[in-house]
Amino acid sequence: MDTGYDLPTWAPLPARADEAFDRLAATVAGTLGVERSLVVLVSKAGQVIPGAYGLSEPWATRRSMPLTHSLSQRVTSAGAPLVLRDAREDPELADSPSVRELGVVSYAGMPLWDASGRPIGVLVAADSTPRDWTAAELETLRRLAAEGSRQLQVQAVELAEREALAAAVRDDGTARAAAERARRALVEAEAEADRTRLVARLSGALLTARSLPGVLRTLDRLVRSPLGSRTVLMGVAEAGCPEVRVWSATAGATPSADPVATLALTDPHPLTVAMAERRLVAVATGEEGRAEFPRLDPLPPGTETVLAAPLVLGQHSAVGAVALGWTQRRELDASVLAVAGDLARHVGHALDRELLREQRLWLAGHPDDAAHPRT
Repeated sequence: MDTGYDLPTWAPLPARADEAFDRLAATVAGTLGVERSLVVLVSKAGQVIPGAYGLSEPWATRRSMPLTHSLSQRVTSAGAPLVLRDAREDPELADSPSVRELGVVSYAGMPLWDASGRPIGVLVAADSTPRDWTAAELETLRRLAAEGSRQLQVQAVELAEREALAAAVRDDGTARAAAERARRALVEAEAEADRTRLVARLSGALLTARSLPGVLRTLDRLVRSPLGSRTVLMGVAEAGCPEVRVWSATAGATPSADPVATLALTDPHPLTVAMAERRLVAVATGEEGRAEFPRLDPLPPGTETVLAAPLVLGQHSAVGAVALGWTQRRELDASVLAVAGDLARHVGHALDRELLREQRLWLAGHPDDAAHPRT
């Protein structure tokens, strides 16, 4: 459906290669196994290609094309993905220069958005042969397009900052205020981009986790450096069971394949409260923790800050939560809380898969109990 949004009169980036977007295009090509990937920005004057992998000459040098060669214009006009198994079968596209001259056959394009929520570009994956795009491939492309949008917004903010600093010659006071706003916006955009990359890496890594301890080790490996936590706990309680099994991963210690502790669902512990009340539980200091939660183990002694988040287990009747522990006081600002919520959502999906896999294996060995499966 057409958004009614007019294309800009000029592209937000010049017609030349951009290192970050070239890396993004290479990541798309390598992850999806396609011959060509492009980061395309569309304007009324044409389209520029700051990111490219597998693009032939002279376009690889020019980094621009007329709109007559653009399949991406349809994506930016509608603000929606375009997925084609074989563009030659589309009556409107079969004779387009992209198909005839550039050899585009299969095509998948996800919109790139500016800071105002307008579609101004496309992340493209293309092949010279027909291709049946899978839901997983399109989700991966969508996730990478979200990262590309963040990069684009950061670069747009940087451009605005440079323009604001140049204006200081004319009006120093006004320019300084504008530069500070641009700096704050840049910091926020970079933090959001870091958050998106962290969650995307965790989502991909969790796909290969094949046990509950494996899920925990993957989470611990990916969040320890960016968040600085020393300990990660994961608690799971089966349906109808008042006990919570707890696994732990701590810096400097070998993770155990077995639970390290058992809590009661009614215990005053950040994990159990997060599970029971389905909310984030933040403990800012050790003193606060001892007052509200007399028992913090198996978090190590000296833990100063704790953040527990409930896990969303939509396909399984169990309940769960994860907790991060810091030995130094950590400010739990809005960005950390948002990251914790995102991480918990993806860990919940991975845990869901593992619990259902265990249940199927158990039922395969106990066919007589299929009417009353173990949870």
